[in-house]
Amino acid sequence: MIRGVIFDMDGTITAPYINWRELREKIGAPPGQTIMDFIDSLPEERSIWANQELLTAEMAAAENAAANEGIFDLLRALSAMGIRLSVVTNNHQAAMKTVLLRYGLHFDTALAREDGDIKPSPDLIYKALAGMKLTANEVVTVGDGRYDIEACKRAGVRCIYLTHGNPAFEHKPSVTSLSEVLPLIETDLC
Repeated sequence: MIRGVIFDMDGTITAPYINWRELREKIGAPPGQTIMDFIDSLPEERSIWANQELLTAEMAAAENAAANEGIFDLLRALSAMGIRLSVVTNNHQAAMKTVLLRYGLHFDTALAREDGDIKPSPDLIYKALAGMKLTANEVVTVGDGRYDIEACKRAGVRCIYLTHGNPAFEHKPSVTSLSEVLPLIETDLC
């Protein structure tokens, strides 16, 4: 039985906004390496600049990205069912807090990159589980990216892949919109 749901933020709670390809080109990050790993590998002065570019993009998204269609109804329904809610994002805490305040969202646990090793590491997933006081088999995540899926697999947590109708890779279960998530959770089909 599902007792908790962990949500990714960008592309899941909010509609996709950041042009990651453009940001990668701007800071010189190669494909196949996470942006944070790339930034961490840079000399200090360049790392500070690249981190600021990333934060600028994240804050623009936090201040401008639309809420994903169906997110408010889904969160209300899950809360009414007594399901614990968490958000885990690779974003900066300031961007995460901006989104939560902007939309008046409350989560039992809210974790950003400052809180641990970022996805695809399972670290933040483990911390969300601890914060919700639940085990991996009682929780499902909802995310729209490969790192969401990888982090969940490593943590032993089921994941629903939100494809936005354009799957980048194969994963089951997958949904095209958030309106498809609740039936999967209610019937424990995830």
